[in-house]
Amino acid sequence: MEILKIVTLALTGVILASLMKSVNKEISIYIILATVIILFVSIIDKLTYIFHFLEGIYDNVTYGRTFFPVILKVLAVAYITDFTAQLCKDAGETTIGSKVELAGKVIIFYLAMPILTAILELIGSLLN
Repeated sequence: MEILKIVTLALTGVILASLMKSVNKEISIYIILATVIILFVSIIDKLTYIFHFLEGIYDNVTYGRTFFPVILKVLAVAYITDFTAQLCKDAGETTIGSKVELAGKVIIFYLAMPILTAILELIGSLLN
């Protein structure tokens, strides 16, 4: 199973980073970063498949086509924000990680504004 490889790699990275933290914290951060990059590269083919799958759904959807790209962008921002914030927190920069999370929330709200507007217009038209 592929998840066992991922878990093994992650636990190895955690153990190495923990051991190196007492010797040299800077090297520990590089180990964490390298582990995360290797983990990401190991699932890139799955991400490619998911995007092709979603592209197929988008091609077959007639209603809500304008909102589909917005939803994908929101998901991408959420994952990237979480990934970056966790890296910042692992590096001991909790404040920066928190600000990355705040920025992600603001961007997600900004991206969702057209959907919110459409929902409010729909409610308004149903009430009239």
